[in-house]
Amino acid sequence: MSAPTVLIGVDKGTSSIKTIAVDAFSGELLAESGCPTPSVRAGSDRHEEECEKTWQTTAATIADVVGRLPRDTQYLGVGVTGHMGGLWALDDEGTAVGNAICWPDARATDVLDDVIGRDAEGVLYALGGNAMIPGMPYPLLAWMKEHDPERYARISTVFMAKDYINYRLTGVISTEESDLSFWPCDLARRTTSDIIFDAFGIPEAVRFVAPVRPSAAVLGRVTADAAALTGLPVGTAVAAGCGDATANMIGIGAQGDGQATTTLGTSLMNGTSCAEPLFDPPGIGFSFLMPDGRWQRQITNSGGGTLCLDWVVQTFCGDLSSDIRNGTTTFGSVVEQAAAATHPGNGGVIFHPYLNTAGATAPFVNVQARGSFVGFGPETTSDQLIRAVLEGTALAIRDCYEAMPTDITEIRLTGGGARSAAWCQVIADVMQKQMVVPDVAESGALGAAMLAGVAVDHYRDLTHATTTLVRDGAVYDPDPTTASTYDDMFATYRALLQPLAPAWARQFAFSHSHKENQ
Repeated sequence: MSAPTVLIGVDKGTSSIKTIAVDAFSGELLAESGCPTPSVRAGSDRHEEECEKTWQTTAATIADVVGRLPRDTQYLGVGVTGHMGGLWALDDEGTAVGNAICWPDARATDVLDDVIGRDAEGVLYALGGNAMIPGMPYPLLAWMKEHDPERYARISTVFMAKDYINYRLTGVISTEESDLSFWPCDLARRTTSDIIFDAFGIPEAVRFVAPVRPSAAVLGRVTADAAALTGLPVGTAVAAGCGDATANMIGIGAQGDGQATTTLGTSLMNGTSCAEPLFDPPGIGFSFLMPDGRWQRQITNSGGGTLCLDWVVQTFCGDLSSDIRNGTTTFGSVVEQAAAATHPGNGGVIFHPYLNTAGATAPFVNVQARGSFVGFGPETTSDQLIRAVLEGTALAIRDCYEAMPTDITEIRLTGGGARSAAWCQVIADVMQKQMVVPDVAESGALGAAMLAGVAVDHYRDLTHATTTLVRDGAVYDPDPTTASTYDDMFATYRALLQPLAPAWARQFAFSHSHKENQ
């Protein structure tokens, strides 16, 4: 048997680190390894990582994968992706300036609130296309300048998680466009923005931005030190890579016009690739730079995904929950059976999926919003409540995509919820668009590996890489006979939001006043 020719993909996530090896010609997954991401929680609002420990842990997953491959394996290249945002800082000597600060960190909330409060005209969003969060570099740097000026004065370079791993693999200090866009940057011009640095009172920090490379370019090559830790051959090419949101879209083959990605996880993440930057709906969601001069637009309903399905089964299906726990049935079977026992339109029972304490986050923002069932009565069954969640989440997905001014022809589904055929079919019917569930184990790591393959000219471009490595799995075509039912249901779903908004506000005020009196 001939030696395999492989690409290595690394996904440095917030909660876990994963490495895969794929056959560069067939796309076969040859080896994989993963482990929890080591983190430091110094307080309720702090989320940090020890840079050296993160590197050692990442290197160990790479070494584990290399150790599972034949000795004569040919390594074409390495691609790395990672969570976006945060603050990974180096000094003039290339040494980490303290722990890395990760994107969930909230220490700079007051800084961000102050800056956004003074931005009445929305200039920052109009430039960057991102609804900023405290864990982005600008507010973190502004916080550090005020509260830890000695540490701030040591900083020479700021980049993101995957950039730090690339630095330890190659010794090269660099970033690339997708992570630059989550500072954020001047989205339309694809470059840094002095206006945003000035708004945060850190104009000098523009020099901290590492040199920006194309995502599918060779950044550098594996050094002898990195080879000793990872088992990779010295001189193996390392691509610049990209942030995880971009890598996930690439890894499931959704980087072309009309293609979109919905992640059915705890949240509903809805994103599309486009040839021009999109800023609608204004003030909501995130925007990232993609390879080949493209952009990605993503808006997320943070409380409307698998969280809702888990809740409705646990809360209203006690006997079935017990059966799931003792193994006599599965969660998936319960959902499939409920869908089969009910009908499109669900007898008028409608669910609004805002169960997260963040309320509604897309396509509108209302922290007071909460989930609701409307239209149920004594004849309503537990199966209908489950179907209401399937349809309500699908309606929320439709609401998000209709708020983005772009034509969607195909949606690729990923995340744990994509394993439910019933849920995928309901989404196809509500959207009246084809749903594809790619047969991909680790989309982020695969997307990074694909960029490495393009960087070393093994693939002509990302389209060629997609054809080779991304396998389409299940395909769900919409049932045209349900179109009018779901058009009416969507109109009702939207109409109900208007009277619900003041009810949410009253409920919020009521609950808080009673908490204070307890």
